[in-house]
Amino acid sequence: MSALFDEYIAMLPTKRKLSEAKFKIVKRLWGGDAVPFPKEWVTSSELLELTGQKYFDRRARELRDQLGCDIESAYSSELKGQAWRLVSSKLAVPQAREYLTIKQKNKLFEDAKFVCAICGLKVEAGVRGLQADHKIPLSRGGGNGLANWQPVCNTCNVVKRRACEGCDLNCSDCSWAFPENFAVVVTRFDRALLNQFEGHAVSIGFSKDELLVKIVEEYLKENR
Repeated sequence: MSALFDEYIAMLPTKRKLSEAKFKIVKRLWGGDAVPFPKEWVTSSELLELTGQKYFDRRARELRDQLGCDIESAYSSELKGQAWRLVSSKLAVPQAREYLTIKQKNKLFEDAKFVCAICGLKVEAGVRGLQADHKIPLSRGGGNGLANWQPVCNTCNVVKRRACEGCDLNCSDCSWAFPENFAVVVTRFDRALLNQFEGHAVSIGFSKDELLVKIVEEYLKENR
């Protein structure tokens, strides 16, 4: 690759060699020494094809949270989809990701009667079922304390993860982090329509949630 890239890889606080998927991601985001920081945006579809991993985004978040890589993700209207980039060569203090013990996780689920905190669906625990989720992501300053965990179904967990990427809103006012205080509406959009809607929201300085709420408010005003 290049001397500068090799130096960057050598600085990563890991005691073992990066996995092939993580190496491919950071190599692609680096791009080349001649490309200035912040580096160019790389689409999720390209990273998916590059790594061949359905959950490549988890590897990218691990690079950011566990190794301190200055990686950000956001919707790109120009690329018409979610994209990732390396903002700088600086390394942040790694966020140690801890997990609940089996006993703690069982209590979390049992106290919630195995109901997803976001959509209210009752579901069995498991990889494709109910999961333990950080209310406030580690990348946004959330901790591993019991108060920062909530039970969510796999579908809501995936949607929440995407909503958090590139978000700069206050987590304390977020319906994904605190669904007990703010209602969450999960609905289906045609992919092309959703991309167009997200792109328009970005172009006028709104998050897609803010724009959707505004549209509903205006509709109700006009149809009272």
